[in-house]
Amino acid sequence: TIVAVLVILGVVGVNYVVFASGYRDSAHDQMIERASSFTALADETKNHVGKLAAANAFDRESLVAELKQITDGGGHYRESTIFNTLPIVAGWTAAGEAAEREGMDFNIRAFHARNPENEPAAGTFEATLLSDLETQAKSTGEDWIARVNSETNSLHFMRAVTLTEDCMMCHGQPGGKYDADGDGKDILGFAMEGWKPGDMHGAYQIVAPLAPLDAQVASFIGSGLMVSVPLVIVTVIGFVIMLRFMFSRPVKAMIERVRDIAEGEAIRGFHGASLR
Repeated sequence: TIVAVLVILGVVGVNYVVFASGYRDSAHDQMIERASSFTALADETKNHVGKLAAANAFDRESLVAELKQITDGGGHYRESTIFNTLPIVAGWTAAGEAAEREGMDFNIRAFHARNPENEPAAGTFEATLLSDLETQAKSTGEDWIARVNSETNSLHFMRAVTLTEDCMMCHGQPGGKYDADGDGKDILGFAMEGWKPGDMHGAYQIVAPLAPLDAQVASFIGSGLMVSVPLVIVTVIGFVIMLRFMFSRPVKAMIERVRDIAEGEAIRGFHGASLR
């Protein structure tokens, strides 16, 4: 009986472990798909705005004049309209706002970033992940990577930022066709790096906390136990009662019969001895 009960409990326990693990893996994959859609949104927005810029959809002269007016007055270039029409900026703005509504954090990570806030600190989880993505993109062409940071219990998803022709207006060759003033600087005043279309420069990153997912798994297990525990108890009680009917009573009856037979033989033997 004890062995049978332990087997039942073991089967139930294994089933919960398997189902909970599968449930978590499925939810994890769904989070990766959602993160992928946000970074894809950033990339496609970047490409779309880049095409608009190439088609001269923006009044570049007026935008540059506004930028100069802002910076000459001590303002920051990020306050200018032209900054927000840059393809990469438009991409991360659109994706960032969409990710925030879903409770995810969107940012840019890049080595040798112009904005120090986007530079991952050496030796950190993000720096390692970005380095692995660069290696992966060069060797296999796969432009995304996902990994769980166990220290922060969060999922990190990165998609490589691949430079296109429209990116060359800021990151192209100094002295090239996008260097209008011939000073090796872009319209924002940063030194042009001499990169080429197709180069990877940093990545879009989505960081999603896993605490809500863990809570869902715990709720799933708790709800299941509320149903399965009573069923297991009823099953064990029924199993014990069944064993009593199947074995205990018949065995007890057989023992009584054997005792009766033994006692009868003993009595006959006693009388036989007396007669002799």
